[in-house]
Amino acid sequence: MFEGMRRHASWIVLVIAGAFILSMAIGGITTIFTKTESLGVIAGEKISFENYRTILENAFANYARQNPDGKLDDEQAKKLNNETWDQIIQEILLSREIKARRIKVTQEDILGKVKEPTEDIETMTDFQTDGEFDINLYFTALEENPDFFNYIERRIKGSLPYEKLYDNVKAEIVLTEEDVKQQYADANNKANADIIYFEANKMKVNATDSLMKIYYEANKEDFKKGPARKLKYVKLVLEASEEDKQTSKAKADSIFKVVSSGMDFAEAAKELSEGPSADKGGDLGYFAKERMVTEFSDAAFSMKNGEISQPVLTRFGWHIIKVYDRKTNEESGAEEVKASHILIKNEPSEATIANLEIVATDLFQTAKKDGLEKASETFSYEVSETDEFYEDSKYIKGIGSEEALLKFAFSKKVGKISEPLKDRSGNYFVTEISFKIGDHYQDFEAQKKSIKLKTEKQLKSEKVEALAQDFIKIHKPSDFLTAAKKLDWKIIEAADITIGGTIEGLRKNDDLKSAILAGKVGENTELISDENGAYIAVIKNRELPDLEKFETEKETLLKEAQEKEETKHLNDWWRELRNNAKIEDNRKNYYSL
Repeated sequence: MFEGMRRHASWIVLVIAGAFILSMAIGGITTIFTKTESLGVIAGEKISFENYRTILENAFANYARQNPDGKLDDEQAKKLNNETWDQIIQEILLSREIKARRIKVTQEDILGKVKEPTEDIETMTDFQTDGEFDINLYFTALEENPDFFNYIERRIKGSLPYEKLYDNVKAEIVLTEEDVKQQYADANNKANADIIYFEANKMKVNATDSLMKIYYEANKEDFKKGPARKLKYVKLVLEASEEDKQTSKAKADSIFKVVSSGMDFAEAAKELSEGPSADKGGDLGYFAKERMVTEFSDAAFSMKNGEISQPVLTRFGWHIIKVYDRKTNEESGAEEVKASHILIKNEPSEATIANLEIVATDLFQTAKKDGLEKASETFSYEVSETDEFYEDSKYIKGIGSEEALLKFAFSKKVGKISEPLKDRSGNYFVTEISFKIGDHYQDFEAQKKSIKLKTEKQLKSEKVEALAQDFIKIHKPSDFLTAAKKLDWKIIEAADITIGGTIEGLRKNDDLKSAILAGKVGENTELISDENGAYIAVIKNRELPDLEKFETEKETLLKEAQEKEETKHLNDWWRELRNNAKIEDNRKNYYSL
């Protein structure tokens, strides 16, 4: 029984996993980057390439074992790589927390847990009598099978410290009966109301330069920024060369000859197509003309049933199309074609990829001597410049999310050239630090577009509030709804308004909800304004919380509320722990991610 629980990877699985990892590596674990001492650093703990590769090999082997018929393609490989990295981060950070909180696991703790079998153990047929879990069979196995006992003990030793940590974190949340009673009251204090919405966006305003400058000076602290940098950069795009395209075309021509000579089209698609429908024999089902790219549709809809097309070029590559049937869609009346295709992509070859690396290296070496501008002139490349970015920026405009460049930009001097950076798509960037500034206010002219939008928003808000004030002066409260309809102001019929909920058609406004819930049926709220407009609510219905019902259900409500808050707190705690951890990820220097 216990032997059946052990799943050893065969040497074939391990070899396949290792080979695939090597195929992921950039240039067989060699790159134009200067190798760092470690593949990464997590909270001060260095992760060596060798250790990471071993862990990754195990992850690939486990995947291959669990998915013997599954396809391990590039996307799945990248996903496994990222999941493995995340697991290492989690293990290191949580282990540190366990140590910091002095969490210990005693033998008594372990033996106590041994007596509480987990769900996967309870569902094993070895421990069931008449289809139900039999605890006595489980205890007998523990007593008579030392291997099984040791297996269970190892599992508990591995998981119990983390369970104790989570319990420790969740114990930080203590909800009182008053807390839960207030939550219950808030959730069950409801109202229906007709809300007159004086919408600011309906206003016409003119944000002149003088008004924008007034806004800028009045809100100058909003434009205060920390240290910033800019980069000049050359982007070397990885794309198929003419030779690569000719090779793809020749391959497509050869496949066309084979399928035209009688080879089963579906079998050929399964073996040769590089498209996502390959597993289905290239089957695309029925489709209307506008569903496909123009070149593909033009070819497919001009063909007869049973006909096979010459290779058709689209932005996806070369397609050999076979049409099987056509019909008229009963609902739309549009003609539809049933077809399959074999796709041969126009992708860069290994030689093209290697050549781009050489070009990037040459540009980098020349730029180090002459500067990026002059080097780009020599190689006939276009130089672009990023917008200002900051040390905590997640994205550099024109380049993307690149931690290595952020670190480079904020640790080097103006004029420094970065080593070529390869992004996830295989493109290369060679960059030069072109601008450096400390704490500063963003320039009015540079921010003029956003200042104009903000000034206009403020002017609209002020204008619509003035109109709403005039509306109140002119009309009787009992006539508000009728008058608002005549003046074409929006009326929102809101139901089941609660303090924690949303009102459909409106942005969040707690003041408005509070005013409605404080009123009585038939009353109007005072005028309430925010940056989106002004509001008057006519209260139509009120539903007050049944506190007697709370008393009868409070034990269940207390338990549910405590569990909900504990889960939220645990998630927030982990998010903060992860976000605050210093993590250096250099995997892209070793793997194609």
